[in-house]
Amino acid sequence: MRRPVLVLTTIIMMILGLSIAQASMANQISTTGSELVSLQQQVKDYKRDNTILQEQLLEASSFTNLEKKAQKLGFVEAKTPEYLNAPLPLARR
Repeated sequence: MRRPVLVLTTIIMMILGLSIAQASMANQISTTGSELVSLQQQVKDYKRDNTILQEQLLEASSFTNLEKKAQKLGFVEAKTPEYLNAPLPLARR
């Protein structure tokens, strides 16, 4: 007679313990979900910022932009190329 009571008490305690564990896990998952949404939004913002920065970099490094900056600094395009004649090194025979 004591054995069925012990088995029944053990089963009830296991059910209560697993129910508490399930409630605890559900609470953690729900807060993790809101953090995940926040992190996903940050990733979208960073991707958008990276795209904007890439466009600015490409615009700043374009040949037409570099040419305008060079003209503002006083550089002009050479009309005739100039060649420098370097002497041969001493070790060459």
